[in-house]
Amino acid sequence: MSRKVFEKGVITLNSYQFVNEKKRNMTTHKVPIVYHQGYNIAFWHLEKVHPFDTQKYKRIHRILISTGIFDLNSFYEPSPPTQVDLANLHSTQYLDSLNSSSQLQKILEVPFVAMLPHVLLKKKILDPMLLQTGGSVLSAELALEYGWGINLGGGFHHAHHGGGGGFCVYADITLMVEKLLSKYPNKVSRIMIVDLDAHQGNGYERDLANNSKVHVVDAFNSHIFPQDDEAFAYTSTPIPLSTPDLRHDDKYLPLIQSNIFQSFHKFHPNFVIYNAGTDCLEGDPLGSMNLSSEAILKRDELVFRMALDHGIPIAMVLSGGYQKKNAEIIASSILNLIKKFDLLGKCKNFGNGLNST
Repeated sequence: MSRKVFEKGVITLNSYQFVNEKKRNMTTHKVPIVYHQGYNIAFWHLEKVHPFDTQKYKRIHRILISTGIFDLNSFYEPSPPTQVDLANLHSTQYLDSLNSSSQLQKILEVPFVAMLPHVLLKKKILDPMLLQTGGSVLSAELALEYGWGINLGGGFHHAHHGGGGGFCVYADITLMVEKLLSKYPNKVSRIMIVDLDAHQGNGYERDLANNSKVHVVDAFNSHIFPQDDEAFAYTSTPIPLSTPDLRHDDKYLPLIQSNIFQSFHKFHPNFVIYNAGTDCLEGDPLGSMNLSSEAILKRDELVFRMALDHGIPIAMVLSGGYQKKNAEIIASSILNLIKKFDLLGKCKNFGNGLNST
């Protein structure tokens, strides 16, 4: 792990000592973190045209492995959704449109994509996003077994049944909800989605409109994309961050905490999906917010605390984040959650979640 992370105070000396202690006691048990090397999007450096760091997934993975807590066999690998899953998730018209390079260019917001052959785009962009979508579903199922799950990808919250946008092709959050409610009805009947990406989660909000089994808490910069009024109307607890002071640590964290906890105690969920976008970090070119790295750790911690203190399974997906430093901060937050809540210990205590209904 780089010295830079320690200098920023994101991972403290105590955390590093914790890592060394865990390293001495490392086991070969799997943990409910989902990753596949196929998540990463790369072709001849053309991906650098878009501000999204399409290699952050492997960077997070490398940092986690470098701690010595995990080895290459510790994480679960996902499979992509089936064709039946996709047919139920998206309209036929939309799925057919993904065969068009020009349509993908609009969704991905990368001009050169329109000039590339579809066979290349499928291999280099669509297949990685399908794997991440499968990873989001797997993280939710693992959360039922272990009490928590983290997908080192996913969070495509702008995608919906009839379309995509904002670098989101497949509606993985909608699929997570549908799978949980249909496959595990005796375990999951009320799902809270907590979306703390800087952008409004308009995709799944449209898909899940008026679904009484879902409560959405969405905090977002209201002055940036997508500014979707229809989706806003469907949101159970919208938190539009409309003034600059609300986008700084001192006002943001109390506001988020009060809204999340009020919603939690009002709705009484038995599953939490956490869309943990990090484009709200200061300096992000698209999020236009000013949270510190320390605030990201505290934010993630308060969401996990809300769920775990009440024995509620929680699945986390990564969503947006457009700076190279995001990978280190995300990895730091995961390590902080492991320490704060003894998540590795919970892996031994939970079980049989997927073996009964």
